[in-house]
Amino acid sequence: MTTARDIHDEANAEEELLTDDEIFGTTLRCIEAWNTLDLDTTLDTYSDDVIYRDPGTVDRIEGKDDLRRYLTKFFRVWNMQFRVLEDRRIAGANAQVCVWEADISALTRPDRIITQMGMDVIHVRDGVLTRDEAFIDRLPLQGLLQ
Repeated sequence: MTTARDIHDEANAEEELLTDDEIFGTTLRCIEAWNTLDLDTTLDTYSDDVIYRDPGTVDRIEGKDDLRRYLTKFFRVWNMQFRVLEDRRIAGANAQVCVWEADISALTRPDRIITQMGMDVIHVRDGVLTRDEAFIDRLPLQGLLQ
């Protein structure tokens, strides 16, 4: 009987483990790109086969083309300036948990800013993010749009 652990071990056996600095550095480069609000700069930090999800997506986004469509709309509404609070390596994987806070405003109301904490689970390959799942409570953001 094949277990989830067997599948995990088999998948990771094929790729060499990166150092913490390589994983954390790749994530930091992505966060810095998000802070520019530049679509192409941000997309350059993701793989072509990326899997992306955040509370604003209906389902997971698969592939850079779909991520481009989503981020085009996202960057027309939101300005989020992220700061990393804590990085934690996921043992045995080229992955991490990144805890962050962000100063958030709607582009239509730049004078209204809230600071919100959140976290991402991130997988890295070849210097780019291959999976990015973001967690944030979106309820406080609704007041910024009014």
